[in-house]
This record gives sequence, structure tokens and C-alpha cells, in this order.
Amino acid sequence: MMTTRSITRYARVLVLGLGSCLFLFNSPVLAQSGWTKEKGEGFYQLSFQSFQSSDYYTLGGELLNTNKFSQQSLVFYGEYGLTDRFTIIANLPLQTWNGFETTETVSGLGDLRLEFKHSLLKKYLPLSISVAPEIPIGRANNFAQSTVNDFEEINLPSGDGEFNVWTTLASSFALPNAPFYGSIFAAYNFRTEYEEVSFSDQIAIGAEVGYKVANLVWVNARLNGLNSVDDVLVATDFVRGDGTEYTSYSFGASFPAYKDFHLNLNYRNFADFIYSRRNLYSAGTWSIGILYQRKPNEK
Repeated sequence: MMTTRSITRYARVLVLGLGSCLFLFNSPVLAQSGWTKEKGEGFYQLSFQSFQSSDYYTLGGELLNTNKFSQQSLVFYGEYGLTDRFTIIANLPLQTWNGFETTETVSGLGDLRLEFKHSLLKKYLPLSISVAPEIPIGRANNFAQSTVNDFEEINLPSGDGEFNVWTTLASSFALPNAPFYGSIFAAYNFRTEYEEVSFSDQIAIGAEVGYKVANLVWVNARLNGLNSVDDVLVATDFVRGDGTEYTSYSFGASFPAYKDFHLNLNYRNFADFIYSRRNLYSAGTWSIGILYQRKPNEK
């Protein structure tokens, strides 16, 4: 029988978008569920993600072939149960490396996302609400020099420079006699501004199912969508993700490694099932991570 502490969750960083200029946006679709941790229970993961693409979708949805862009990130993700109904979550890109084929690679700390999650219903149909401010501690301006023309440079920030807040409502279920679970969520991102440029708010939706194979390996599949509240018709200068829309799908697996340590593998890509791709680079993202789960009775 599956328990809440046997469900593994993942964090990941998204890609950059490029209009007439470059946009950086944080991942709004971290794994969401209706469960909260038990008091004293912890979940901690260190993961590495890699992405590269030359396929860029404009604000109007047109596909352009550009100079290849690549991004790698080392990300810490953690959850801790302060009480049985209240969990605090942190997501922090410890280092993000960005670069084009014709530029140097620049790196920096990313923005910190702190999520405060409260259980509304816990026993029969788990339901939670969370509030997650994203604190702009990353490098909002991080210029990479061209390797072709030494007088040219492009801003490849590791943080978006903007304070914003995600509010998420999520629900989950687990079958009582089979290692199978499912979750759905809806979220609203209240955005502010960066250097006097205001951004459109966003809406995210998502669903996830998971199954434990041979009572050993957890596998999962996710479908997520992101949509802008307002129509963004003009790409501003070096601002972050304004007008970005997409549908994404992902597949993951978690393998036991040693005692309470597990190995996580994940693949994510984009499509047009729900929302068409706009203002982003589109390609597959691979990630590998090591996670540790601390049970409440551990000292």
C-alpha cells in the first residue's frame, strides 16, 4: 500500500526564450500534489539538468531556427514538514550556465523560490493550498561576450530580477491496494516588474500519475500547461518570459540507491496539446538527481 512518504517529487529548471532579445523564466510547474509532509519528515534533492536548442517559437507562435542556445543547471530542492499539515519547500538553482554557440558561457546563482504549503483536506481526498514567492537573488544582468565580434555581447541572466508569487491549489489520490497515485493542480502567478517594465500574470495547470514497478522503481508521467493572462504583443528588451506559453510533458523514474537515498532520472519536452508554444526555445531537457528522504522518527 502506498503512503504519502513513498511518493517522490522532483524539481526542474526551464529554458530561456528569445524574441528580438532573450528572456529568462523560472519553472512555474514544479511537482505539485495535495499531500503535505508529516511533522519532521524531509525530502531533499540535488539535481543536474541539461538543455540545448536552436528551435525558437516567437510571441506569435512562429518557429525560427537560431544560433544554438544551451543551459545547464545544478539545483537544490527540499521539503520539510513543520507540522502534519504545514510544509515548507525551497527550490534554488545553485548555479546556472548559459551560452550560445557564438558566445562565451556565463554562470550565476538563480532565484530562490520558497513555498509555504497547507493541507486543507488530508485523509480521504488530500487537498492543499500553497503560496510561493520567488525572490530575485540571481543575476538579472549577466552579459556574455561574443566569440565572433569582440564588441558584441548579450545578456544571459541566471535570475529574472522580478519578485513574483505563485498560489497553487492541488489535489491527489492514492489507491488503497495498489502502488498507484494521481495529482492535479492549478496555479496563478502574480507578476510585478523589472526595471519599470510590467509583466503579464500567468496561469499554470498540470496533472501527474505514478506507479511503483515490481515494488522497487517509481515511474511517473506529467502533463503541464502555462498560459499568459494578458495578450503580450510586443517583446520588450531583456526581460523575462513575458508572453511565454506552452504545453509540456515529462517522464521520470526513481531508483533505490543506498538506504534512504534514491537516484532520479527525468526527461521533459514541449508540445502544443493545450497551449501552443510561444516565446521559448523548445527541445528536450534531461535531468539526473540524488534524493534523500528523512522519516519523522529519525534522529
